Amino acid sequence: MAKTQQISVPLATRSAGTYGPFASGNLPSTLVGYSLDFTNDATWPTDGSNVLTITVEQSNDAGSTWLFDASTTFTASPWHNRQGTVVNTSDWNVQLDNHGSTTRRVRVTFQLLQTAALGVTVSSM
Repeated sequence: MAKTQQISVPLATRSAGTYGPFASGNLPSTLVGYSLDFTNDATWPTDGSNVLTITVEQSNDAGSTWLFDASTTFTASPWHNRQGTVVNTSDWNVQLDNHGSTTRRVRVTFQLLQTAALGVTVSSM
């Protein structure tokens, strides 16, 4: 299945704090997971401390209740591709349970631990 954008948080410089939750509508019943595509800019911190924690929750009842699904943390260091080149994009793919449901949704909350520029797009796949 091709990626279908569900949530978009535009690239912007944000101060430390919690942002979201940003929620999708009902997801296609055929999807098996979702992809978070991150974008930063040249101001991304590089001091080695933690910068960002992303938490994803899943609802199986059209958003009435939410359960933890996945979480990841980004550190303050340049992002590299497989060739070792510094890049300003990164992705994170997560499997989604309850396949075949027409009432699944996801929502994303991110906590910035220091000021940073960040954009996030969540796509079903």
